[in-house]
Amino acid sequence: MAQASVKGTIIEAVVENLVRLRDAGRVTDEELEVRLEAAECALLEGKINTAGWYPMASYTRFLQLLGDIEGGGSPAYFIERGRANARRLMDAGLYQQLGFLDRWKESVRRGSIEESTVITSYASKLRLVVSLATSIYNVGRWVVEPDEDNPGRISIVVRDASDYSEPMRLAAEGFLNECAKERGRVGGADLYTSERPRPDLILFRMNRDIVDLAKRRSG
Repeated sequence: MAQASVKGTIIEAVVENLVRLRDAGRVTDEELEVRLEAAECALLEGKINTAGWYPMASYTRFLQLLGDIEGGGSPAYFIERGRANARRLMDAGLYQQLGFLDRWKESVRRGSIEESTVITSYASKLRLVVSLATSIYNVGRWVVEPDEDNPGRISIVVRDASDYSEPMRLAAEGFLNECAKERGRVGGADLYTSERPRPDLILFRMNRDIVDLAKRRSG
């Protein structure tokens, strides 16, 4: 099996943040050498290839170190990092599929409001977002499935997820919630929560029905 890896577009931000903290004196070279492997310290001295692949274990160590220094170990820190990463990628125009909610709502308003059609169209748009996981991670199977407990909702299921750390799960939750926001809308409740029923399985579940989401207007 290939080494579990993440794309450079994801690891770039954590490396830049660690360099910033080191240059500001918030973490010393000695501390970095204790917490990181030699190859990881070397990454802080060069330029990340955004099209390249980097060990997921290194990404996890970078992320956990940032969480300890900047976030005081709070889970909310990783969720906010995920949000910021989604905004960064969308603002850079790298993955236009990410900001899907506005386009989906507009297509629903122009077409049928029949419940089954609304749910099907939402799932279709979300699959485009989820399909990007294969271009970001080389492990884990991301799929969109019906929510068995809530017929009006869908779930995002990540199987073979043992290599995904808890900081990564939380960051992914923030990432998905940022993608599911209407652009320009201030505030509003998150749409997804995440859980890990077992080490190799992660679930992202909606907290409201898709039809209700379609009816909500921007404002």
